[in-house]
Amino acid sequence: MKKLNADFISLFIKGLAIGTAAIIPGISGGTIAFMLGIYDRLIESIVGIKKNFRQSVTVLLPTGLGIVWAIGSLTFPMGLAFEFAPLPTVALFAGLIVGSLPALRHDLPKRFSVTSWFYILIPGLIALLLGVFSVIGELDASLILEGAALLPKLTLIVVGFFGVSAFVVPGISGSMLLLTIGFYEPVLNSLQRLIENVFNIQGLVPELINFALLGVGALVGFVVISTVMSLLFKKYKQEIHLAIFGFIVGSIGAIFYNYKIVPVYQNLSIWMVLLSVVTLAIGTIASFGLNRRYASR
Repeated sequence: MKKLNADFISLFIKGLAIGTAAIIPGISGGTIAFMLGIYDRLIESIVGIKKNFRQSVTVLLPTGLGIVWAIGSLTFPMGLAFEFAPLPTVALFAGLIVGSLPALRHDLPKRFSVTSWFYILIPGLIALLLGVFSVIGELDASLILEGAALLPKLTLIVVGFFGVSAFVVPGISGSMLLLTIGFYEPVLNSLQRLIENVFNIQGLVPELINFALLGVGALVGFVVISTVMSLLFKKYKQEIHLAIFGFIVGSIGAIFYNYKIVPVYQNLSIWMVLLSVVTLAIGTIASFGLNRRYASR
């Protein structure tokens, strides 16, 4: 019983970390799950929920509660941190990722072949380019979410699918992917309208339809991508680990170059730069120490 409670608390705390990461632009919840050593376990729990329902629930329930709790309770304070100290905030999370790299590298081949570098560099470039495209992209899908026509709105199923897929794959930020394809701001605006019209049925229904379609796509994407990742891990475990390592390394660059952080560089004081160096160091040292002592993959 004590072991079960300890496992529940451990998974809940790791869920908090995953949910917190989901709030920060450029960071993937999958990255944090992989760093914490529970990525494989989560994927297998999702895929095997029918076969081993009880066992899967003991993993997914506390982790899911932690994710929801973090997103619900930390969105506002993290928003304030990002508003008043954006670079130090993202630097802290970048440090957490940098500090985990030695532990992640430990699971890879001692020497990289040409093929190994291919599996690392291509995913790394993809992760980095998502940040670049999020800056230069000018797509706007507002008409789809604000319009009344149902046929265009079916696009939201595809958007939900890819949005959650990015959350599942380590190193890929769902928020940046949505912004690159022009749906990030429109989805946030739809959420705001939903909250504002919670007591107005006429205004509430269109937004509920938007999120119902997004939810369908997200649910399908969550199951499909988790199943694909599970199969890939079984057949190509080493190659997938190399690719994930590449995605995570590339995402470090994307953290410092994306649609949210680039405008910050225009009016950056020396004190913010110094504070960012400090938070980067704190994140790196803390992550390195925690991974060395606790993380098991």
